[in-house]
Amino acid sequence: MPRYFFDVLHDGEDVTRDHRGIDLPNLEAAEIEALEIWKRILRERAAGAADPFHWHVAILNENGTALAKVPYPSDLANEA
Repeated sequence: MPRYFFDVLHDGEDVTRDHRGIDLPNLEAAEIEALEIWKRILRERAAGAADPFHWHVAILNENGTALAKVPYPSDLANEA
């Protein structure tokens, strides 16, 4: 099973790197995991963290190649 990594790209050039990754069956499952990461980010924002409107969650493979970028999901913002 491939390992996917989820880096959070903040405003500007700041990046929060995922050094552990997670084994998932395919890119579709990784995109679902990226949405779960967004849910956690939005909960933290509700608790007073920075506004993530211009952030992205980048999905990378084991070689560090970016496979997808998941932008701020405005439809989830109302759930936080």
